[in-house]
Amino acid sequence: MPSPEQTQMERQHIFTVNGSPDLLDVIRDLFQDENYNVTTTNFIPDTFDQIVTAAPAVLIVDLVRGKEAGLNLLEQLALDESTRDVPVIVVSTSKAMLDEARAHPAQYGGNAFSSNPSTSTNSSGW
Repeated sequence: MPSPEQTQMERQHIFTVNGSPDLLDVIRDLFQDENYNVTTTNFIPDTFDQIVTAAPAVLIVDLVRGKEAGLNLLEQLALDESTRDVPVIVVSTSKAMLDEARAHPAQYGGNAFSSNPSTSTNSSGW
């Protein structure tokens, strides 16, 4: 964990893409309380460009059933030289979407996969 003395530029950056504003707030609060820089966004057309510019240490990407935005973003991240080595935590309420991403690591990347925190029985939400 970064020390409180570290400047904002020295702290690790976590970038989260999720369709739930409430969950984005929880993630932002959780990691900022631990002294990380956090960027949160919904799926928007320039999300990939925002990630490239931010150069985060870790990405958390939500896959939404019936929407290709998450898989498309993972595919862009895996193909681009500037982002392919960034660790990606893939979350979803859809087992089928997680299975699709897991089954094609060369296409979608991803380092860890989990059912969406909002469906977890863990009191921390993760």
